[in-house]
Amino acid sequence: MARDAAADAFEAQCGRLSGLAYRMLGSAAEADDAVRDACLRRDSAERDTLTPPPPG
Repeated sequence: MARDAAADAFEAQCGRLSGLAYRMLGSAAEADDAVRDACLRRDSAERDTLTPPPPG
């Protein structure tokens, strides 16, 4: 499977997303599940509707 810019940008932010999810949910396991679910939703979304996050 070829990687695209949106997938690369998402994976580059996974650490930040996990930290945010942990602070919101209070559990590492729930945070991991939330980030994994977001990744699955991103994979199933139409690619032309996704834009990478701004740098920073």
